Amino acid sequence: MMNTVASKAIEAKTKAVSGKGPTRELRRQGYVPAVIYGPESDSQAIAISAKDLGRALRAGHFYTTTQELSLDGKATKVLAKEIQRHPVTEEPLHVDFIKYNAKQIMHVNVMVRLVGEEVCPGIKLGGVLQLIETNIEVVCRADSIPEELVVDISELEIGDSVHLSSIKLPEGVKPAVTDRDLTIASIISTRTSNMATLDAEADAEAAGAVTAAAEVPASNQKEEEKKED
Repeated sequence: MMNTVASKAIEAKTKAVSGKGPTRELRRQGYVPAVIYGPESDSQAIAISAKDLGRALRAGHFYTTTQELSLDGKATKVLAKEIQRHPVTEEPLHVDFIKYNAKQIMHVNVMVRLVGEEVCPGIKLGGVLQLIETNIEVVCRADSIPEELVVDISELEIGDSVHLSSIKLPEGVKPAVTDRDLTIASIISTRTSNMATLDAEADAEAAGAVTAAAEVPASNQKEEEKKED
């Protein structure tokens, strides 16, 4: 499914003042500060309803769906660019939007969705699925942003991988990374997974032994050497 307009508008209003004090007051009133960037350098400071923002985020595909703002009662189409979050609570602190222009070429991270896990022969034989890339950066027009990229793993055996080159991208959509063929997902054997864990544990034990030896006082080391002689 291609980029569509969100079903319900996000309430927004012009943010007339800036600074920490007014921003805190906006948040107390249930709003999140935001900016709409235009096609060139112009920008507009606004505040959006925290409740409506939360609803839009829960609906999914927030970055790949055209959002409609009800800005001071006027409908304004935008695309989400970035959300700044609180480092502890992860509550949205600020949102950057780009004014919607259907013909604008954009770089967008699109979510990967795997299908075929229930019939994948490699998984049925005890293999472990590794999802390496959860999002893929693509280049396309604003009106052609895919909501997600579907990756079929129904035929993967143990040891097989699926790469970006094997995914059929929608018309007008190209990968942003062109110098290498990204590995999206792999099926590895349980033995390989266990060996990797054991190697990591062995490395940790070796590091611990070296640290312990380094912490032994020189006098104690000499005593041990005499006993051995």
